[in-house]
Amino acid sequence: MSQSPSPVEIRQWLTGHIAALLEVAPQDIDPDTPLDALGVTSMEEVIITADLEARYGVALPLADMRRHPTIEALSTHITGHTAAHGAGQAPPTPAPVPQADGTPAHESGTDGISSDTLPR
Repeated sequence: MSQSPSPVEIRQWLTGHIAALLEVAPQDIDPDTPLDALGVTSMEEVIITADLEARYGVALPLADMRRHPTIEALSTHITGHTAAHGAGQAPPTPAPVPQADGTPAHESGTDGISSDTLPR
C-alpha cells in the first residue's frame, strides 16, 4: 500500500472483519462499542492484529487493542501509526551495538562471541 489508509477505510475493514469473526451482520456492529462488549475474545484479538499487519503493514501490539478498545478508537490509532511509520514499510533497522572494543558486532564476524567469553 503506497499511502496511509484513512480512519474510515480502517473502520470499514475492521467492522466487516469483526462481523465475520463474530458471525453477525456488519450493520449490527457499533464502532463505538468496546470490542469485549461485542464479544471479541482474546483469540480473536490475536487474529485481528495478525490480519491488520498483513493488510496494512502495521505491527500492532495486543496491548493496543486494550488501550483503544473500540473500532473507532483503534481505527484512529492505526491511522496515526501508519502515518508516523509509513504504511507497509518496515521500521528502520537499529544500528549495531558496539562490542567492548568499540567495533560493531557485525564487523567482528562473531556477533560479539569469542572463545574467550565461552565457558569451558
